[in-house]
Amino acid sequence: MSTSTDTTDPIQNRNAMALGGGIGGLVAGLVFGVLIQFQLGRMTAIGAMYTLGEPSLSVGWMAHLAHSVLFGALFGVAVDREPLRETVGAYHVGIGTAVAFGVALWALNIVFLWPLWLNNVGFGPGLPLPNLAVMPLVGHVVYGLLLGLVLAMLVRTRALH
Repeated sequence: MSTSTDTTDPIQNRNAMALGGGIGGLVAGLVFGVLIQFQLGRMTAIGAMYTLGEPSLSVGWMAHLAHSVLFGALFGVAVDREPLRETVGAYHVGIGTAVAFGVALWALNIVFLWPLWLNNVGFGPGLPLPNLAVMPLVGHVVYGLLLGLVLAMLVRTRALH
């Protein structure tokens, strides 16, 4: 009589998905950061959020990449639940879910938190609340697309097990 036991540690697997999401977030954040700096010209505004209104390109990049990794890891933990756990490796599911996550980040961060924070530290002219700027939405969709693609690739290649 043969018995097998599942030795997969759910905590270890969750850590793996968080790591995979963090890696995806870093890749996505690098591309999104280039868009923010060169298309939107707003990387110094991100820096100003952490320097009490003083524009800073280097602080902007550090904060943006930290946010990108953190949100990517959060996404990895969020999709490490049924039914997504079993399907996130399918490109259409991983990318679609991450794009929805990117849109949600835009809705929370750019539409509400960004103008509240930047207006509070006195950076530039007051941003409207809600801030419904379209280009940051495009950037967050790109972030989500790349986050989902990288995470799906890591799941498919079993790099996270």
